[in-house]
Amino acid sequence: MIPWFYMWSQKYAFFHHLLEDSMKEEELKLQPIFIEQSVFDENLHKKQGEHAWSGCSIKIDLLIQRLKDAGNVHPYILFTDVDLVVKPGIYKHLLPYMESGTSMVFLKEGQHLNIGFVLLKVCPDVLAFWEMVKAKMVEEPKHDQGYVNELIEGYPGTYATFDNQLFCCSNTWEGTVPFVVMQPLCSCLGKELDFAEKVFYAAQYTEVQDYMKYVPTDIIPFIYQFQEIVVRSHQKAKKLASE
Repeated sequence: MIPWFYMWSQKYAFFHHLLEDSMKEEELKLQPIFIEQSVFDENLHKKQGEHAWSGCSIKIDLLIQRLKDAGNVHPYILFTDVDLVVKPGIYKHLLPYMESGTSMVFLKEGQHLNIGFVLLKVCPDVLAFWEMVKAKMVEEPKHDQGYVNELIEGYPGTYATFDNQLFCCSNTWEGTVPFVVMQPLCSCLGKELDFAEKVFYAAQYTEVQDYMKYVPTDIIPFIYQFQEIVVRSHQKAKKLASE
């Protein structure tokens, strides 16, 4: 059984409960890590104009600790974000990477690695890589994902990217084949709009009505606002196409 770790807080209860109810594969065991929302409020969105996670090492610290805790108990772990849409068949598509001994597998977002859903082999090379990412963040606080992309070419072990249609970001899925994992991305329009955008896109790919009660009430107006942005964007694109 592969332990599947992710962080969640009061704000992300919508995604936490959605993930818990959606993921029913017996080969994978969800291991949610609850963190008080105040911790994220104090540490995220600190650098205006930069990614919300710039300079924040909460995720990397927990990932490193879970690798250490796994020891000889688990050959692989999953460490992911909570804001995912999942479908049946995940383990089946993870199995070839584990059978081949690949030590890290990432989502692919354009030409870059995305760390929203990562399969990690429990071994010294993998632990050393993430400790190097953490050391870089201490040296110069920036986005953890940026350092992953910067350091990966020097990684001595094996790594790969998932098929970006099976394990996809919302901006890479083409809709020609069913996905098993999708991470809704945001457009960096602002803290509230970014969260609203994730909820909006999750609702496009799975039934969320029973989970809307978990969305913070102050976010609801921003969901409608984002819907209006999407409508205007489509209208503009349609007008340009007709000219």
